[in-house]
Amino acid sequence: MTKKISIAVDAMGGDNAPEKVLEGINLLFENKVDVYVDIYGDKDLILKSIKKYKYLSQNNCNISHSPNKVPGDVSVRDAIKLGKQTSMWMAIESVKSGKNDIIVSSGNTGALLVISKLILKMINGVDKPALAAIWPNFKDYSIVLDLGANIECTEDNLVEFSILGSELYKTIFNKNVVLTGLLNIGSEEIKGNDSIKNAHLKLQKNKSLNFTYNGYIEGNEIKNGDVNVIVTDGFTGNVALKTAEGTANFITTEIKKSFSSSILSKIGYLFSYFAFKEIKKKLDPRKYNGAIFLGLNAPVIKSHGGADAFAFYNSLNLSYQIINGNLVNKIKNNFISNNVK
Repeated sequence: MTKKISIAVDAMGGDNAPEKVLEGINLLFENKVDVYVDIYGDKDLILKSIKKYKYLSQNNCNISHSPNKVPGDVSVRDAIKLGKQTSMWMAIESVKSGKNDIIVSSGNTGALLVISKLILKMINGVDKPALAAIWPNFKDYSIVLDLGANIECTEDNLVEFSILGSELYKTIFNKNVVLTGLLNIGSEEIKGNDSIKNAHLKLQKNKSLNFTYNGYIEGNEIKNGDVNVIVTDGFTGNVALKTAEGTANFITTEIKKSFSSSILSKIGYLFSYFAFKEIKKKLDPRKYNGAIFLGLNAPVIKSHGGADAFAFYNSLNLSYQIINGNLVNKIKNNFISNNVK
């Protein structure tokens, strides 16, 4: 009998927890049978809600009681001071011990990163973890990293991120050929800071890497889908992410306002309903919920704090893909076979 994939879930992180977490897990079990979920949180609170979800049972999930939780507004230092009895800490510890394969949390991002790094440690050859996520584009999807884990990055960090991102792309989308690009302010070789320019030279020269380096990519080209993995430092990546989210929200809000401004525009909307439904489906951020901390000895998924049940389900589904695709071992093998520094 094949061993089930086991996911540790911090049920107390983010808005509307643990309700949205339990509903998201229920959605997962509607679609998957070869998975087990270990739920960490306030057992009494979880038991009050769990009975309403038809697919949750003793056969596919367990409640591991944790008396404390990490609030979303505390500093990393204070989060660590809360100790080892928080739902976040216990869930991460369960992955280190081998009880579970991966952790998902909607909790405090900084605390999740630091505690995960403290407990799980880095893969040999990786200096810093990178936060990666899926972005839609005209052709399909891209992986973008780093999205905020590291404000300052060296050229070696950017090369490492290129390897991490390419392995993630291959795992999620089952592709062998990966095109990777460095996010920059121009396509000319003289553009960018020293870290970007030096990383560019290293990626050009290293022919042994298991992906194709495609050069520089500008921010307005991310949407084109010509590059599968876009690499940048955490400061630039986070600004790009927030700008993209804000722009998408602005466009959808303005479209709604335009179509509700008059009787004629409302009639026009009826004729365009299915086209706009497809656009909304493509741009729905809930479908891409779940950023991945790459470079740790075990995978860690950060769900958006404001995610609803459907969004949380998608972060769980991403976890399933990552474990099913054996991502961490692929990354380890890549760093063993390639001397990138």
